[in-house]
Amino acid sequence: MLRVTLSSDRDRREESFTRAGSDRADVQPQTTEESLRASLLKQAGEREISAPRPRPGEENLRAAYLELLKLCLCDLAGARTLSVQRTGNTRRFDSPVFSRELGPEELALRAMGGDWPFSGLTMVGLSRLDDLQACVESVVADRVEGDVIEAGAWRGGASILARATLDSLGADERTVWVADSFAGLPAPDPEFPEDKELDLSQIDYLAVPPAEVRSHFARFGCEHGVELVEGLFDETLPTLRDHRWAVVRLDGDTYEATWVGLESLYPGLSSGGYLIVDDYVLLEECRRAVDEYRSRHGITEPIERVDWNGIRWRRESEPAPTAAGEGPVRRTGREQGSTPPAKPRARPAIPTRRELELERELADLRERLGANEDGPQGARSSAASTRRGIDR
Repeated sequence: MLRVTLSSDRDRREESFTRAGSDRADVQPQTTEESLRASLLKQAGEREISAPRPRPGEENLRAAYLELLKLCLCDLAGARTLSVQRTGNTRRFDSPVFSRELGPEELALRAMGGDWPFSGLTMVGLSRLDDLQACVESVVADRVEGDVIEAGAWRGGASILARATLDSLGADERTVWVADSFAGLPAPDPEFPEDKELDLSQIDYLAVPPAEVRSHFARFGCEHGVELVEGLFDETLPTLRDHRWAVVRLDGDTYEATWVGLESLYPGLSSGGYLIVDDYVLLEECRRAVDEYRSRHGITEPIERVDWNGIRWRRESEPAPTAAGEGPVRRTGREQGSTPPAKPRARPAIPTRRELELERELADLRERLGANEDGPQGARSSAASTRRGIDR
């Protein structure tokens, strides 16, 4: 028997999900990463970082396998795990990135998808992976027609779980589609002014080449029944409009990526299928795109809260027939192909916090030496620079 257990019943979701709720008040767009982490630790859930004991029986072994897989994907199966952080206001495109070890008291951040893993294959965390697994199990049990697609896959961890779940159920006829630029996020498009304050294009850490992503699937034996869709969403996702989906997961962060994902993929979502959105709570741009799309298309299925940052709803209406490429995705009809292709990025070297501090101290020392050559007044002026921290 399939273990189909969604995160909570509808009454609990409706009770907990309010647009002006206390959770959202704690997660403001201009917050620093340090304050966000502190806030998340205060509201950490009860999700245990453990897998069940394997017991005889097909379903028991399947459940144990998937739980252990989720720990591995989140880099929670080893003795230590590193986190990647940005300092200060993370809305600044030049906010420095550094790595540090998560302390035992901070592991709850990883479980709830509240940090960026240095080595893990997903940022989603255990709770949202639990829900994704349950959605995939549900559509298989209910025989909902269609494949699974993730738009915004990073290192592929969530899609690996989706493929592993399908494989464990013998649903080999379904394909998992993995859509991403595989080159990081593009700079904000002027056509989408909603994204003008959200520029993640300078973060090389978010760029993962497709060959590397494929190797992650292969490492877990999940490379079969997987299709990678490489390129910017406005170029690739419209070509999938004639496809039928059982699960659509959007994790593109920006208004543009979310809007294009909905315009391109939601028309093909089967009745009974799930539309999952990551970062709906944290990122105003993402939330606005979802709310405006639902309003414009008269979508009334209730939004169900997955955790502190993810939401989903289950489609109840039958999708209308849609031809490939039908209708504009971009709002001003900009010619397709006008966006320059993303350039491949080298694997970034992420410094530790101490390395950042040493770099700053070295820069200050050089500044002082240069000022000394200009006389005593320059030396006094530069001395204050040594007190600047990396969080400026």
